[in-house]
Amino acid sequence: MTDDRGLLAAEAYLQAMKRFGVDALYSVSGTDFPSIVEAYGRAGADSSHMPRPLICPHENLAVAMAHGHALVTGRAQAAMVHVSVGTANMVCGAMNAARDNIPILLSAGRTPVTEDGPHGTRSRFIHWAQEMFDQAGVLREAVKWDYEIRTGEQVEDGLARALEVAMAPPQGPVYLSLPREMLAETVRSERPDRRPTPTSPQAPDANAIDRLAARIRAAEAPVLITANAGRDHAAVGLLAALAETWAVPVIEFNPRTVNLPADHPMHLGYETGTALGDADLIVALSVDVPWVPSVTRPLPTAAVVEIGVDPVHARYPMRSFQAEEAITAAPASALAALIEALGPVGDAAPRVEARRRRVAQEHARRHGAIAAEAEGDRMTAASASRALAALLPGASTIVNEYSFRMPQGRFTRPGSFYGASPAGGLGWGFGAALGIRNANPEGPVVAMLGDGAYMFNNPSACHWAAEAHGLPILTVVFNNRRWGAVRNSTLAMYAQGASAADDGMFMADLSPSVDHVGLARAHGAHAEATGDLAALPGIVERALTAVDGGQQALIALDLPE
Repeated sequence: MTDDRGLLAAEAYLQAMKRFGVDALYSVSGTDFPSIVEAYGRAGADSSHMPRPLICPHENLAVAMAHGHALVTGRAQAAMVHVSVGTANMVCGAMNAARDNIPILLSAGRTPVTEDGPHGTRSRFIHWAQEMFDQAGVLREAVKWDYEIRTGEQVEDGLARALEVAMAPPQGPVYLSLPREMLAETVRSERPDRRPTPTSPQAPDANAIDRLAARIRAAEAPVLITANAGRDHAAVGLLAALAETWAVPVIEFNPRTVNLPADHPMHLGYETGTALGDADLIVALSVDVPWVPSVTRPLPTAAVVEIGVDPVHARYPMRSFQAEEAITAAPASALAALIEALGPVGDAAPRVEARRRRVAQEHARRHGAIAAEAEGDRMTAASASRALAALLPGASTIVNEYSFRMPQGRFTRPGSFYGASPAGGLGWGFGAALGIRNANPEGPVVAMLGDGAYMFNNPSACHWAAEAHGLPILTVVFNNRRWGAVRNSTLAMYAQGASAADDGMFMADLSPSVDHVGLARAHGAHAEATGDLAALPGIVERALTAVDGGQQALIALDLPE
């Protein structure tokens, strides 16, 4: 939309963003974005030709919301922040996106280069103090690509380049800096039809797939380990078919999504355990760390084959998992090709059926042990997780930042669970759940957070965004008044050390506890707290009723551990 004032570069940028598939602009704007504000002002009541702007009171929230939105749409979304200081606050979220292979367009204003003259030149004293020699260098370690758009006529080309790099496998975040003078430039109204170049899905090498098929046919005790193959929902059904036909047990090791339905008879749980030590063939499918060598490791005679869009994880500084072969392919593509190459079981049927019986027994044992952890009427993380999973509607989407015990959920539906990035940057789950809600999935969206993670999420900013933007989600806080990761790591290293005298609580104690209910209610949420497992059904029902009615809700669980 233009008038006789001409088309602002900021308008061209926003319009191109929407044409390129970016639905939302999660924004923490600053003094360098007047032209962005003006562009939306010129659009008036109908800005449907631009991404929906959502104000975020913190940069970590903005990036997390874009992360969650991209998770469920499969398209890059955008987070916009203020110059150098805003860029610095994006680093945590950028690392999460990088390690989770999430395409996000990260952008920041750029302090005006000029000190006088052009429209948009320096006009505030902070324009000198906030300038950096290399602003993008702050997060270059975490992004695939970065660039500064230098002229208004370059906005479509620069944006298209950013998005095509973000979406190319392995996907990941990219960064654009946007000088204030550039955004204020007037550009041609008739723009070239520039679009991001799509990248074809990665198909596996046929010879490599044939070699892997031969290994599976010959194997006595194969095992497949995955963490994230189910990001592509098509891979879930294919993995189920492979596992069922060939009786290949599947371990979800530190999973971030549903890779195989938990009730599948070949689902062997969430720990490598004895399966790794007994295996003669290990297939590592879309998993960055298939085992922890200091805890357990394969037999020296076991063959290892890695599969993924980046099977050697080239951006990990150190990763020494020896493999016979690394197959570069998207998981669904690799699985489909492997199933075709394997063909019918044929002469291998007796060996496969014997393995099927063994794996089914181990499935029952492992999943029985998981269920036993949640038994009893005491409120624990395990019992609360199992109860919540049973009480929530089947169409729910759970976003977990550590405290919810994923094995207790018995997840079967692809896309019903999303776990935190392996980067481990706290402050992700609440914002990601809001971004998922904004992407408009069916069913309730539930953020499961530890009490420490809840504080790291800048909860007031998150609750504000939920209320301001009409994004009713349910937040569940597992409140054990401690940094569990700190305590557990300390006790694991020094079980008999001096730090064990206070049960590892030094530097892990989060007492006094936050008034989670009061904080949520201050932002218009329905909120309740309980330490009673028997009270949970009524509390969950009331919370879901509130969410269904358009009101955000919070449940604080008082845990003894």
